[in-house]
Amino acid sequence: MKNGKYGRRNGNIWKKAAVLMSLALCLGAGSVLPVQAYFKSPLAADSRYRPVNFGMGYEVYVDLSRLETIPGQGGNWVFKVPMFNSKEDSGQIEGTYTITYKIDRSREAWVYDEGTHSWQAVPMSKRIQHSQMADYVAVNLCYKAKTGKYLYDAGQYAQAMERYYRGPAVMPAVGDVP
Repeated sequence: MKNGKYGRRNGNIWKKAAVLMSLALCLGAGSVLPVQAYFKSPLAADSRYRPVNFGMGYEVYVDLSRLETIPGQGGNWVFKVPMFNSKEDSGQIEGTYTITYKIDRSREAWVYDEGTHSWQAVPMSKRIQHSQMADYVAVNLCYKAKTGKYLYDAGQYAQAMERYYRGPAVMPAVGDVP
């Protein structure tokens, strides 16, 4: 079996096993070693802002210091929060806009669509599309700012985005959820 066809086949199996083992070790080490944050902008270090999404050369932030509860909504928590875009790593705020969200009694999340003047569901599940990420993360971070916990983060998207925040470990105090 030294030089027969089975010997070479076994040699190839051992080479493949060695390559797979090396890859596994590299991946394992990568999860332990520190990784550079995607958000390198100075905005990611500002205690008022939290990153909620990125893509196409832009970063999206929520301004938790200006989270505002809209009173008189029954058992629902309706709130407004400013969000803004920034060109990747620029530190320059562009396109500030305010979004209205609602968390109803059954802990479902909604975003108000100004175009249709209606509430659209924010999917709170493990499977969301990239286009839904900013709303999903913003709702979770706002809820956490109010209650100290996430509304729903089984997919850990909000936790992953929070890791991109590079500033002091201070969340603004914004009051109680009804």
